[in-house]
Amino acid sequence: MQIKRAVFVSSLTGNQKFAGEGLPQIAIAGKSNVGKSSLINCLCNQGKLARVSSEPGKTRLVNIFRINDDFHLVDLPGYGYAKVSHGMQEDWGRMMDSYLSGSEHLCHIFHLVDIRHDPGQNDIQMQAWIQANDIPCTVIATKCDKVSRAQANRSIAVICRTLGVQPWDVIPCSSETKEGKDKILHRIDVILGKAEA
Repeated sequence: MQIKRAVFVSSLTGNQKFAGEGLPQIAIAGKSNVGKSSLINCLCNQGKLARVSSEPGKTRLVNIFRINDDFHLVDLPGYGYAKVSHGMQEDWGRMMDSYLSGSEHLCHIFHLVDIRHDPGQNDIQMQAWIQANDIPCTVIATKCDKVSRAQANRSIAVICRTLGVQPWDVIPCSSETKEGKDKILHRIDVILGKAEA
């Protein structure tokens, strides 16, 4: 997989129609500030395709990107940011549930977790929802440039145990050093191959 063209399509408040709908969709989920926008920019070789903010909780809509005219990347609102109102957190929850439950073209979820920290309750709930709905998933352990190789291996073992996933379904990555980028792009190739089949 080589991403040659990536364009922003639309921002939605849930499972709504948008121009060009019908391609396979890969959703990117994770808590606020885990690096979803940075990962999208890294994969697409564009520094400003997805807006990156140092302030958590900036992605408040479901953002759709069309990639190579082959599939859509779907950037979901970050969860678990404590400094927003309870009402807004509930709105985000409904928005995510509306999209995740209603999209007939969703074929895979990239569930991002920060490799420096054990998965939190929100991560556990997200993964439980994914598994309960039988949606194929890859866990992306972000910010792996911030830890040693030994620490990364220990963290991956904890991620697998806590989230109930297999080691081969966890890809450590860094948007800074591009580590893991090729593995994620290869995984997208595999996902799209299965979607076509």
